[in-house]
Amino acid sequence: MKTEERSFASLRFSTGELPASKRLPALRELFHRSIQLQVDAEPGQTVEMEMHLAPGLRRARMLTSFTARIVRPASMLADGEDTVCLMMKTNGHMALTQGHQEGVPESGDGVLLVYREPARLQFVDATYVSVRVPFTAISTLSPDAAAAAGRRIPCDTEALSLLRNYVMNLPDRIKDPQLGRLSATHVYDLIALAIGATNDGREIAKQRGVRAARLEAIKADFIQNVTMGIERIAKRQGISSRYVQMLFEESGTTFSEFVLERRLDVARRMLTSPRYKTWSVTAIALEAGFADISHFNRSFKRRYLMTPSDMRAHDNSSGLPD
Repeated sequence: MKTEERSFASLRFSTGELPASKRLPALRELFHRSIQLQVDAEPGQTVEMEMHLAPGLRRARMLTSFTARIVRPASMLADGEDTVCLMMKTNGHMALTQGHQEGVPESGDGVLLVYREPARLQFVDATYVSVRVPFTAISTLSPDAAAAAGRRIPCDTEALSLLRNYVMNLPDRIKDPQLGRLSATHVYDLIALAIGATNDGREIAKQRGVRAARLEAIKADFIQNVTMGIERIAKRQGISSRYVQMLFEESGTTFSEFVLERRLDVARRMLTSPRYKTWSVTAIALEAGFADISHFNRSFKRRYLMTPSDMRAHDNSSGLPD
């Protein structure tokens, strides 16, 4: 990851922006030049892969089924690349062989590729998401990181579950240099915990990466169902209601404030969408999670400076998004 660490810029690459016939050649070139892996891929594949890069961190997603044999031979180790890549399979078949270990992940499992050792990867109709970070960023928390090369990490490993959710929103965060640095540190913490950290490393990671990722997971869980209360959210996350409140307070807000903003946003989108034009304002308020209609009307007017009915009547051409 030497090249991208020279700058604080966030970069994005996607084969989906290329003509179909040029995607596989571009992917081969990318793997060989930037990822330092040799690719022998099945011809005729219309592959789509996206990559986001920031200092000390690279996130990649294989969006279409990919079949290939990929190697990092001993002769390639002279390039000085010293990173680790945690790959999380989302579909198909994947196998990673390093040293005496072969990791064959199931869906949602992870495997760790350590660049300082020769490696073989096999993909058959596979899709995955991966994060790649400097070896030294992990070894300070997990001194035995090299021994984890090729290891399968089960999907129900708590740190891996948090990492999967956390990296989905990485591209938006790493656009900002300050957030990008912080996000990279959180990813380091979660990888170290997933493969096994020292006692001190585990405590550091829990105070940093786990808290940040847990907050992201709570927000993502709530957005899927804005009618949930704090007790249900806490139970789903396997934590206490007080811990949920503490995470939001540490971020400079409260759970109640977050809930109100999200529910108001849901109601606004429903009111301005043709899909819900036959729904009453009361029905929309209830669907958005408001049990008290008077409270909904007051909060809505305070937030958007108009009543729900006025917003519904407002011409969408004025710029209000659906």
